[in-house]
Amino acid sequence: MNFRDVPTLLKFEQHARNHSDNEIVMDCYRRIREVIAPVPKPPSVLDFTTGNSIDGLKASCEAVEKSTRLLWACAAATDQISPRIWDYLPDYESSIEYFQGLGDLELMAVTKQHRITWEEAARV
Repeated sequence: MNFRDVPTLLKFEQHARNHSDNEIVMDCYRRIREVIAPVPKPPSVLDFTTGNSIDGLKASCEAVEKSTRLLWACAAATDQISPRIWDYLPDYESSIEYFQGLGDLELMAVTKQHRITWEEAARV
């Protein structure tokens, strides 16, 4: 799997290229790359004929979920969430711990009312 396989990861890759001087962004980019690199490319609609495709799909979903948590942690620590989740700018490691500690539904509830600003910029 690579960044171009998932729209949100592609937007982050573009953001990372534009902010290669930011240590937090580059660390997040590296962490995400480590999560997605060993995962096979997500199967296409026509590839669902074997059990291997199901295993690949499961691995893709898990990688996207882990990457999403890293993205939100990076966005929080670099002030790229609007409106801000907290009244302060959290440190990166604390942000990672927070987003990794949320259950799936909790993550959805927290992120529903916010947006990552680099995703908005990528639409233009």
